[in-house]
Amino acid sequence: MSFYLKKTFIDPQPGIEQVNLHYTWTLLGEKPDWNTPHETRAMPRGGVLIRGIGGTTLDESGGYVQSASETLILPDDGIRRKVLRLPKAILDPATGGYTEHYEFHYYFELFRNGRREQSPLYTEEIVSKEVEYLDFQGTLGMMCLFWSLADWDAPQYQPTEEPNFIARFGEDSPYRSHKFYGAEDKDAFSRTRSEMVSALPLPRRFVGKIYGPKGAQVHQRWHTGNLWQSNPADRWEDYRGYVVHTL
Repeated sequence: MSFYLKKTFIDPQPGIEQVNLHYTWTLLGEKPDWNTPHETRAMPRGGVLIRGIGGTTLDESGGYVQSASETLILPDDGIRRKVLRLPKAILDPATGGYTEHYEFHYYFELFRNGRREQSPLYTEEIVSKEVEYLDFQGTLGMMCLFWSLADWDAPQYQPTEEPNFIARFGEDSPYRSHKFYGAEDKDAFSRTRSEMVSALPLPRRFVGKIYGPKGAQVHQRWHTGNLWQSNPADRWEDYRGYVVHTL
């Protein structure tokens, strides 16, 4: 599982032919070893953005379909951009478990007039933050967080879950909200899950997590959909609210 983070670079002087972004991650307090395999991405001027990462929508007949992502190729405006995919958690060998609290390290490699230059090393602390939405009316079947870091250049969806759903039906229930995306028959999945959600007490608390560098600004909305309806015309989805907060 991963999240998306945009990095930018502005050429400090003319004549720069190419910029590469090198990055990796470690446990807290560990230094990166750049002699071992790590991630490298070219950063063209302008850049490429992908909108609509994840999520579902309703088609004209009321059927559930995976939303299509949109690729935007930006013109050269003097800014280099790259959207990176980072893990939500990394393995801690000392415990054998995974931690959502780790360090992200990166530097920029520049080529100018045939010569290689390197920026300072930057390190950011990656953290997670739990957010929730309360459904007092009991009309919602599922809800996703729709969010992006710093601006809306790398928006993404994050499924939420009702804690009472896990307590009642189990952590491994085939109708956990995040399993909707892999369901072949999304209509049948939605119908069964809606019956299960309807049995939970009100208000229903949909909980999800947002990930990113500590102190980053988060732009967030809620992508909501109603409980399953036999008549597709009665199904709806909507974006609710808009908040900006800090990790």
